[in-house]
Amino acid sequence: MTRLATRAAPVVAIAGALAAFPQVRDLASTTPAAAAAHPAADMITATAAHRAVSSDATAVRNETTWSQQAKTAGARSAAVAAAQRAARARARSAEAARRQAATPATPAAPAAPAAPTVGKHRAPVCTDTGGMLPENVAAIVGFLTAHGYSDNAAAGIAGNIYQESGGNPESGGSGAGGLIGWTPLPAGYITGSPSADLQTQLDGILSFNQALSQGLPALNAATSPAAAADIYVTDFEHASAPAAGTREASADAVAAACGI
Repeated sequence: MTRLATRAAPVVAIAGALAAFPQVRDLASTTPAAAAAHPAADMITATAAHRAVSSDATAVRNETTWSQQAKTAGARSAAVAAAQRAARARARSAEAARRQAATPATPAAPAAPAAPTVGKHRAPVCTDTGGMLPENVAAIVGFLTAHGYSDNAAAGIAGNIYQESGGNPESGGSGAGGLIGWTPLPAGYITGSPSADLQTQLDGILSFNQALSQGLPALNAATSPAAAADIYVTDFEHASAPAAGTREASADAVAAACGI
C-alpha cells in the first residue's frame, strides 16, 4: 500500500500542476493548430503582393500614356512652329512686294546705239572727230570693213588718207588729188559734190588696191593699225614723202575713235 501511494503521488502532483496552470495546457494543446489555422494572414500577404503588381502595371501604363502624350504634344508644337514660320515668311514677302511697288522705278539708262552692220561684218562706230582723224572717218572705215578689210587694215588705210588729203575728197590740184592723192587724178573723181565724190573715190580705192592684190593678205593680217599703215604706204601708196610716223599716229587715233 505504501508503494502504491508513493507511485500515485507524483501523478497527482502532475495533475495538480496542470490544473493550477491551465494556460500551459492550452498553449501546449492549441499552438500547432493555431499556426495552421490562420489563412487570413496568407490572404493579406497575397493581397499586398497583388496590389504591388497592380501598382507597377499601372505605373507602366501611365508612363507609356504620358510618353505618347508628350510625343503628340511635341509634334503638334513643331507643326505650329512651322506654320508660324511660314506665315512670317509670307508676311515678309508681301511687305517686300508692297515696298517695291511703292518705290518709283529708276529710269533705265538709254541703251548705247547698236553698231550698224553691212553684210555679215560689224561696222565700227566712230565716236570722235578732229585731232589726227581724217574727215569722213566713219564713212571711210565703215566702207572698208564692209568690203572685207580687217579693222586694222581699215584703220591703216584711214591713217594714210589723213596724211594724203585729210579725208577731204575735194583736195588736190595740178592733176593730183583725192582721198589718197592719186597721181594722175582719174577723171570724174572731183566734181564739186563732196558726198558724191566721196563715194566715187571709195570705190576707186577698192579698184586701186585690187590692182595691187598681192599685198592684200599682209595688209589684212597686220597685227596693229600702225603696222597696217606702214604696209599700205610701202606696198600700195609708194609715197615719195612717206611721213610714216604721221600715218601710224593717225591710224592709232582712228582705231581708238572707232573702237578697233
